[in-house]
Amino acid sequence: MRHQQILDKLAARGVVQAMNQDVARWTGQQMSYPGRSHAEVERAVIPPVLTRWRCLLDAADAAATAKHVGWVALATLLHKYGFHDGAITARAVASVDELNRHVLLSDTFERRSPAIKALLQSAPTPLTRRPPHPRTVTFLRPGDVVSIQLADRFHAAFVHELHGANEFPVIEFYAGSFAQLPTMAQLADRPAAQADARARFGVVGLTFLPDPARQVVALAAQHATAPPEGDPRAGDGLWTLTDIIDLPGATAALFDDGRD
Repeated sequence: MRHQQILDKLAARGVVQAMNQDVARWTGQQMSYPGRSHAEVERAVIPPVLTRWRCLLDAADAAATAKHVGWVALATLLHKYGFHDGAITARAVASVDELNRHVLLSDTFERRSPAIKALLQSAPTPLTRRPPHPRTVTFLRPGDVVSIQLADRFHAAFVHELHGANEFPVIEFYAGSFAQLPTMAQLADRPAAQADARARFGVVGLTFLPDPARQVVALAAQHATAPPEGDPRAGDGLWTLTDIIDLPGATAALFDDGRD
């Protein structure tokens, strides 16, 4: 049984494509640090990738099929790139059983389930070189307003521009955070977030809309007005480059207070 055979049988191309891009891109970035052991790379990859995808995997309103497929896809991709997490593997194996119990996938998936579980529970082969990953192309557009869930809070952001040939968006966060998905009425006249850190970020991996991970949700398109008072201050760069996987850490200083 091969990893791609498992992924193909999940019949969830969008989820698999987005998750594979996240894991491959972030794995390559963590492997680029000289002197890092495989164990160190593994510890740097799994928790933040899992945090991003928990918006799907733990969502109370997500379909059970989507969550089960997500767990199997995540365990398969981590194994493909040489990683193993006992808790994720256990959830994936249980999800294989649930998908079969409710006849949610094909007969072929059910027949190959013993081989699927055996592969996921086997020791993966660590990578010896950085994995290739396609150049990112974002589906967001200038004027989009999106909500980005970080942990249990929702943060609104305005898309100012696209970098390069639609590689990734440059966004600016609105001040404050929300306990639930914000509305455009709540964002009217709300200023840009300001703190010791910049409120504008070029976010690699902020690609899909709708977002298969459910972390990013569209609020408006072609919105003409950016958050007021959001111009860069003297000495600041125009924006900070980060990755959607690392966004919680990159934005931590912006949202210490101002909750709604």
